[in-house]
Amino acid sequence: MSSRPLTRAARGRRVWRGQAANGTRARGGKTLTSPAGPGPCPALARPAGADLFRALAVFLVAWFHLWQQSWRSPGVFEPVVRAGYAWVDAMILLSAFCLFLPYAHARAGGLPFAGCGGFYKKRALRILPGYYLNLAASAAAALAGGAVWDKAFGWDLFSHLTLTHTLCPYGYPHTRLNGAAWTLGVLVGFYLLFPLLARAFYARPAAVFALLLGVQAAYSVWALGCLDEYTYPAAFNRLPGFAGVLALGMAGALWLAKSGPGLLNRTWGRPAGLGMALAAGWGIWRIQARLAGAAESQRWQLALRMPLALLFCILLLGLCLLQPPAGRLWAFLGRLSYPFYLWHQALAVWLKYLWRIPPWQGDTPPNQIGDAVWSLRYELLCWAAALAVSLAVLLLLEQPLAARLRRRAVQGAAAFR
Repeated sequence: MSSRPLTRAARGRRVWRGQAANGTRARGGKTLTSPAGPGPCPALARPAGADLFRALAVFLVAWFHLWQQSWRSPGVFEPVVRAGYAWVDAMILLSAFCLFLPYAHARAGGLPFAGCGGFYKKRALRILPGYYLNLAASAAAALAGGAVWDKAFGWDLFSHLTLTHTLCPYGYPHTRLNGAAWTLGVLVGFYLLFPLLARAFYARPAAVFALLLGVQAAYSVWALGCLDEYTYPAAFNRLPGFAGVLALGMAGALWLAKSGPGLLNRTWGRPAGLGMALAAGWGIWRIQARLAGAAESQRWQLALRMPLALLFCILLLGLCLLQPPAGRLWAFLGRLSYPFYLWHQALAVWLKYLWRIPPWQGDTPPNQIGDAVWSLRYELLCWAAALAVSLAVLLLLEQPLAARLRRRAVQGAAAFR
């Protein structure tokens, strides 16, 4: 069957290899059902490659943060680890990709824009309970570690409570709370704009893409050319500096929804995904090697943000086409990634400076005097502690809350009928 439908309406009725007319697809002895009939390809409705990409991004950011504390050499992976902070951009791109993907599938099927009803409530319930739990622990740890209730700490706490980290120098980069939480401030700004951006991107993707790209370019030129060494660190990671990255994420979702089913209907579709992933991975390695050796890495990070984001997008799309095995594992790691990201850096700092575990004496941490054994024990402990706390938060807070919301939704639907 041709993978190039003649009309937009026909696109919505596309049937791909192995799919029956009722929207099911047999794969590996199992039958998958498309939630919208023969609309989006089941393998691309929630692609396992996106979960794998999320797990990879969070792992590399965490490795960078733990390397900052342990000083253990990552060997041949040093360029990737030393510039692991760049994968925060990948996480932001992925957020735009995943949020817009259902709309991209609908657009590929010729359907009208469905609206964003309940979007704010869903996002708030997804991110805020775990975030505020982490913030309370971070504030308690800061006070226990010697922080005082002064103006700086008050503004720091206020910016975290309101998720405006990057708008306040005390909240970023000079925070005494969780240094990794600033990403939530950028994402919440995106969430506030998402219903408007999604509708506009649905109607005029090329124009909105160009507009967002222009916003990031203008902001980057201003930040790189007008800000000095004191004001630049607080400004280069604000929302306008990620506008093009977010646009790439939504554009990638459109491409996958439109072209992905046709590619997967061909025998070379998955090998093409592998080739895309390998080529993008090589390019990412080269850019990270330059960032790792740069004297002014933060300025280079902003200057190279869009080329790197393009490679991240190609890697993401390649992984989605590749359809990696063990999808349930990647889905679980994807769910675990949010609490893990919130807790890993904070726990590393508390273990080292607040609790001094593994034990050490004096004023200079053992990693700074070349104690390789202590550094290894410390880094392993950080990984274990972050995994344990993240699992506890996921199983005791996030999953019960999600189950409760699903029950309410079912009850509401039953009452409506």
